[in-house]
Parts: sequence; structure tokens; C-alpha cells
Amino acid sequence: MAVTPKSIKEDIDGLISELIGKGVCDDSNFSAIRTFGSKADVTFSGSEHVSIALGDIEYAGIYRELADKRSYNMRLVDGALLQMMYRVEGDELLQHRLAFYPSPSLLPFQDDPDAYMRDELFIEIVQRRIVPFPLRFDFDAREGVYIDVAHPKSHLTLGDVKGCRIPVSAPLTPRWFVEFVLRNFYQTETHDFVGGLPRHKIKFPTSITANETGLMHMVIPY
Repeated sequence: MAVTPKSIKEDIDGLISELIGKGVCDDSNFSAIRTFGSKADVTFSGSEHVSIALGDIEYAGIYRELADKRSYNMRLVDGALLQMMYRVEGDELLQHRLAFYPSPSLLPFQDDPDAYMRDELFIEIVQRRIVPFPLRFDFDAREGVYIDVAHPKSHLTLGDVKGCRIPVSAPLTPRWFVEFVLRNFYQTETHDFVGGLPRHKIKFPTSITANETGLMHMVIPY
């Protein structure tokens, strides 16, 4: 499938529907396409608040503001927030921002523990969570923004640590991002969230440089 704003939107919305069906997503904002000139954003209601995460405040405050303003594509059953934003120019991907914000306090569980104690899925997920920290996959192909090695076009930031930019071989499709989160933070012996995900429909070309491949980096299957 060609990479277009419509194909990216369909990828995101198909994943949201699948996770709602699996019972792992309990609130969502389906994606929307906004065009301006030759560019198009695949975004969501509440995306105007994502800059809150750039503020110099503690993580619990960032999470609370994002959650209160419903600034996410998906809120998972344990309160974790997933954000997926893409910008396309012509037929090429220009930028993406894919973020995962775990709940620092599991407030839904604290508000209604009896309901969740009857929910085997929630119990299994919560028991696996130890120290919640955010992570973000960024891609930016704009001239003057990316710098070989120092600021790779595609990179992973852990914990919103400034200067943490782990090179990634290519941009992430929504499908790869959601699988990464589910496989590494939610998959259990009794609940397979990855096996039933929609098939891969779009691909992005490799963006990593030769110098960056000489560093420890992540590889996106192509």
C-alpha cells in the first residue's frame, strides 16, 4: 500500500479498533487528517496539547495534564497513553511523533479496586509494571533539523531525557509502534495481544546513515 495520509490514518484506526476489541484500550480518539498547503498531518483531537510534555515539570504532572485533556489516540486499561502523529509532504513522510506515557499511579485501579480485582487481564498487566517511564520515537527529515549521529532522522528517546537519541534504522509505522509497546510491556503467557493485530500494510524506507549504523541502534524490519 502506498504511503499516504489516508493509509496512515487507516493503519492507526484499525489498530485502535483492534485494541478496543481485545479489551486493552478503554478510551480513544480516532485519527483525523488536516491539510495545509502541500503538507498533511495525521493527528487526533487533543494533539494541540502534546507540547505539555516539553515543559519543565515532573512526569506525574505531565501525565495528568495529557490525560485530563485527552491528548492521546488510546488510553489503555492501566491508564497508559499512546500518541501517534505523522506529517506527510507530497508522497514522502516528513515527520512523526510516537509516544508512550505509562500511568505513574494507576489511578483507575485506585478509584475502583474491586472492579479491577475481578478483571484478570488488568491484574496480569498491573503485576508486570514496575517503574513507569515515557518513551518516544521521533522522525524528522527536515533540512537543518537532523544531524548525522548527533540527531538521527529516526531515533528513540527514553524517559524524555534530553540528548537521548538512540538511532533507529527507519521511521516506524503505526503497526510497528503499537506492536513494540504491546510486545515489550503487555504481552503475557495467557494474553497474546500481538498475534491478532492487523497485518503490516505500509512501509517506510530506511533513513539511518552509515555513521549511525556504527553505533548501537534499533532496526525496523523491512
